[in-house]
Amino acid sequence: MATLVSQEPNMTSYNISYLPSYGINWQEEIRCRDVTKMPPPDDGHLYCPAVFDSWLCWDYTLAGTVAEQQCPHSFKPGFSPDEVARKTCNNDGTWYIHPKSNQTWTNYGECANVDGDQIILYMSISGYAISCVLLVISLGIFSAFRQLKCSRVVLHQHLFVSFILTGVMWILTYALFLIKPEARKDNPVWCKVIHVITQYATLSNYFWMFCEGFFLHTIVVQAFSKQRRLLIACSIIGWVLPLFPVIAYVIVRALDTENDVMCWFHQTKSIYILSSFIVLSLLVNFLLLLNILRILLSKIRAFNTTEHNQNRRAVKATLILVPLLGLQNLFTLVKPPMDKKGMFAWDMASAILVAYQGAAVALIFCFFNGEVLTVLKRRFGQWSHSYDPAFLGRPSANSTTMAMTLDDTSTTGAVFKNGNNRMTKASARNAKESTELQLMVPGHKGDKGSTFNS
Repeated sequence: MATLVSQEPNMTSYNISYLPSYGINWQEEIRCRDVTKMPPPDDGHLYCPAVFDSWLCWDYTLAGTVAEQQCPHSFKPGFSPDEVARKTCNNDGTWYIHPKSNQTWTNYGECANVDGDQIILYMSISGYAISCVLLVISLGIFSAFRQLKCSRVVLHQHLFVSFILTGVMWILTYALFLIKPEARKDNPVWCKVIHVITQYATLSNYFWMFCEGFFLHTIVVQAFSKQRRLLIACSIIGWVLPLFPVIAYVIVRALDTENDVMCWFHQTKSIYILSSFIVLSLLVNFLLLLNILRILLSKIRAFNTTEHNQNRRAVKATLILVPLLGLQNLFTLVKPPMDKKGMFAWDMASAILVAYQGAAVALIFCFFNGEVLTVLKRRFGQWSHSYDPAFLGRPSANSTTMAMTLDDTSTTGAVFKNGNNRMTKASARNAKESTELQLMVPGHKGDKGSTFNS
């Protein structure tokens, strides 16, 4: 599941040799209550007591032997059903205590694909790092050029900041697992704070994806809506609203003393407080996308374009909006039953979709954007001419072209040329269209002069 749940690292995959088991297998615990109530075998031999280690129930075991059970693959989807977990009963009738954790220990090492999980972990770290770099550069480009100032870009900037914050916090979380694993055993307050900030950043990121869909849908359905008011509403939704579910989550985790361990990095039922909002935002965005595409197709047909051209533009619209709205995560909401290789492929695909989403959004809405490329080329041309002696002292052309800011040009397609600032009726009609929508429908003269698509 490409939400908060899926982004939690597998607690059994790293330093598994001494990590205790956390996250309660409630069904197994209920079964174990009856087992522990039974007396040990009365045959004169010494036995280790029946015990529940949070994942499996271990029956009375003869001293000096090793008990084996099938890995709890139904409880831990990443576990292989073909492997076994082992628990050692000492000669004195006590369960083996690992020297690093100083707690009774069950060997689940063969259950998890440690090498595969480490590959997935490094894939996630690299994806977040690349995304953060591209997003920071994109923010710099959006901030450096006045021509790129508009409500849509401001909204993108908020989304990019949420992506960066989320990426940085998950990199910090993963680094904590790799570099300082003993901190989780000590369960310090600062470690829990990192976890809580990470959950807030992730939830805020999904809320900003919802804001993108909400904003775009509003300006498509209501062409002359007040965009400044929409930005204020989105700011509240994106930065303030996630605080309430996170506060509720913190309260529930703090009151759950039984699971107040491991810096809260392990999953409990309280995670559904956060993941339910994520799933809801994705489903609402999916419905908004369907309605946007419906309006888009009606606009395309109005231009009497060929069916092939209609399909191409519809596909283009979908590909552009899917990563912006986070809808690719819908494909990983439900994990089907599969073997070990299939599970690795599934987890790898989920890691790529989540960690590299920021990079995809930065590429589509900044680096591959026509208006951004035009502005960059114009600035590079000005810079190169200023250092070219052949252009020094050359008189400027009589005709001038001044691009409007994106608040105007992105929705009207109008450009001041030769001092003529009169908008045509066609430009006024185009002002009613959203920026992304106008990019994807045919212009009056083919596809020339497409407006800014972000």
